[in-house]
Amino acid sequence: RSMVANVLGIIQNSRAVEPLIAVLEDEDEEVGVRSMAANALGNIEDPRAVEPLIAVLRGEDDGIRHIAVWALGKIGDPRAVEPLIAALKDENVLVRMYVSEALRQFADPRALEPLITALRDEDISVRRYAAEALGIIAGPRARAVEPLIAALCDENEEVCTSAAWALDNIIGPRAVDALIATLIDRDELVSRTAAESLDEISPAWRDL
Repeated sequence: RSMVANVLGIIQNSRAVEPLIAVLEDEDEEVGVRSMAANALGNIEDPRAVEPLIAVLRGEDDGIRHIAVWALGKIGDPRAVEPLIAALKDENVLVRMYVSEALRQFADPRALEPLITALRDEDISVRRYAAEALGIIAGPRARAVEPLIAALCDENEEVCTSAAWALDNIIGPRAVDALIATLIDRDELVSRTAAESLDEISPAWRDL
């Protein structure tokens, strides 16, 4: 049954949506089969699956919630934004990680403050994906600049690199100053990302 669900997701025929939703909503079905149904629905990207996937996201099954998050991000329906934001507080780190990554697909300003909070998450991957999402969502909004500058000093190299990458989308003198400082004070990978970010910043800001 899992293999059949997987193949239906690969085929991406809309006729499979309702049967896959039925499997997804069957709480007596094995978690692996329901997870594969959620994955297939994400691949098909049909909006009919949004509400059933949100229901799964709000459920208690750790083995499927993160797949529902991925599927909702893949479908990209704005109805999922608020439930995904709420899931940034999920006790399961895998769910929080997938949510941080999924929210970048929406570029919705409602996620700005929750993602700034997620920069302080205990998990490295959550912090990393939150920084990357902020780079897309924040744009010129100054609110994300200081938290991302703070993330340049994260104990984890990948989080620092993601923060440096994000700052190239948030133009302004504070971002430029922080990236320049990073060229000197951090390790090679982070410094290289900072240099690339500075190179991509609009020429109008480069002399500030």
